[in-house]
Amino acid sequence: MKRIFLLTALLVAASASYVCAETARDIVDKADEAFKINRVYSISSLTVYKSGKAQPAQVIEGYTMERNGKSYSLTIYKAPRRMKGTAMLMIDNDLWVRFASTGRVRKLSSSAKKNSAGGSDFSYADMGENGQGLAEKYTPSLRGEEKIDGVSCFKVELTAVSPGAPYEKLMVFVSKDDYRYIRIDYYENNATIKTMKLSDYRVKDGINYPFKVVMESHVKDSRTVILTKQFERNSSKIKDRYFTTGYLQSIR
Repeated sequence: MKRIFLLTALLVAASASYVCAETARDIVDKADEAFKINRVYSISSLTVYKSGKAQPAQVIEGYTMERNGKSYSLTIYKAPRRMKGTAMLMIDNDLWVRFASTGRVRKLSSSAKKNSAGGSDFSYADMGENGQGLAEKYTPSLRGEEKIDGVSCFKVELTAVSPGAPYEKLMVFVSKDDYRYIRIDYYENNATIKTMKLSDYRVKDGINYPFKVVMESHVKDSRTVILTKQFERNSSKIKDRYFTTGYLQSIR
């Protein structure tokens, strides 16, 4: 009788573990739906706050698409004047940057993708991976539930498995009622280096998308706020020819 009870307990435990693993994957997959959308055009403002003081606002134009299983992203800085003409092209894990100061296009190494983009708290990798979602490069594990800013959330740990994953670990908090990313903590060397909060979700073209994103550094007194001003899904503004180094070189 004891053997039967022990076997039953082991089966239940194994089943529960399997369900949790599947649930963690489902949670992240559902949250990723807001970002894994094709042919998106956007205009956003980006403001960096250093020691609480706002720096001149940056205006950025974004283009993303997926084709033949590859993810493409182009980000162009339109203002201020010192940044105008700076642009970033990401094709899967490859990243090229056009620097307005020199007019040159340079392919960055994998390690350089973690560097600050335009002096903000977002890295080049953060800015270029809008269309991929998190599930592709990380293994999810459910770590319980927690309230974030009054919202009941699933707490999911994401551990890097892909060579293209820019961070060793993420801790994501996804709303239980509608599967929105509420907060993402970024880890390096087992320490939290920055936190992103997503809010002002609006349903646009059938997608519940965050129109406000704040990234706060934990290693310096700095935070960056991105406000989306224009968002177009399946936009006619997306042209395949934009996602080439030749076009990147032509940007002014």
